Amino acid sequence: MRQLHRQQGFGLVELMISITLGLFLSAAIIQVFLGTSSSARIQDAQAQVQENARFAMRFLGQEIRMAGYAGCSSLGNIPVNNIALPAANVDFSMATALVGGNDVDKNNALSAVVGTDTLEIKRGSDEFMRITGNLAPNNANVQIEDNSIGLVKGDYVLITDCLNADIFRIVNQPKGPGEGKATFTHSKGQMNSDNRLSKVYGADAEILAFETIRFFVRDSGRDTSAGDPINSLYVERRTVGSSGSMSSAIELVEGVEDLQLTYGEDTDGDRSVDVYRDAASVVDWEAALSVRVELVLVSNSTNVVGTSGSTQAQSTVDADGNVIVNQDGRFRQVFTSVFAVRNKLP
Repeated sequence: MRQLHRQQGFGLVELMISITLGLFLSAAIIQVFLGTSSSARIQDAQAQVQENARFAMRFLGQEIRMAGYAGCSSLGNIPVNNIALPAANVDFSMATALVGGNDVDKNNALSAVVGTDTLEIKRGSDEFMRITGNLAPNNANVQIEDNSIGLVKGDYVLITDCLNADIFRIVNQPKGPGEGKATFTHSKGQMNSDNRLSKVYGADAEILAFETIRFFVRDSGRDTSAGDPINSLYVERRTVGSSGSMSSAIELVEGVEDLQLTYGEDTDGDRSVDVYRDAASVVDWEAALSVRVELVLVSNSTNVVGTSGSTQAQSTVDADGNVIVNQDGRFRQVFTSVFAVRNKLP
């Protein structure tokens, strides 16, 4: 007699339950994947923005702190005699060592992004050399053992002994670093209004390059994958080896969408900050003792966050409490730091 077996397999109800559970499980996996992918994009964008912000703040902070540097003494304690031409390029005082531009218009000379701020800093170079010869005001030249800084014809030079300072331009082509004793001629003519310095400098005097640095935000000329412009922080420098000319704009950090600056002004003469004002409202630049820097940085990647008005919108607020409108889905973050102008402090 044949043994009967029970029928095996899935019934229709069981099959439908399995399919339904499978769909729920697949949907959950897809949701987790999408969430993980979105989080990864945000984290990548945030990392890029924060790294760029660190670099930008480092560059700005370093130069702001050194504004007005004049070697061995504070700029406010020494008279500066300028014979260099054009004189406007080397107007060097506590009032001109650090000056800003506020919310520039479209016709600004730096081609900066409209509505952003600009900053100009004047100072002596970090490196210096000692005088060794022709220590007389009417010799129209000074000598050093080695042109270690690398100054060239046309460069602006700051000479100081902690009591006085002079600024002149080099008329001749001096020997370069490591080539032996060098002479810097400052005769009267197209580069200097006079051949005389203000005093007889001794061997304790320092020779520095006189530098001018400008920071601003400009369109880099590159676009995101969605066609949105990428703005960057730029710098121009008149420094060692420039022959007295301002350099072409150099891109420092990309993704800097906005630069806003306010200045800590001492209003009562006690050498401490009483109020922060934008460049258009500063009453006395000599009394600007610190700079508050606000940077808005943005990622290159688009569709990272929701645009303004959407359910996934990123709410970013600037230092004044204003909400930054997001129309491109790029991740934004605001960074603020305060830097003291050390050479103006007691």
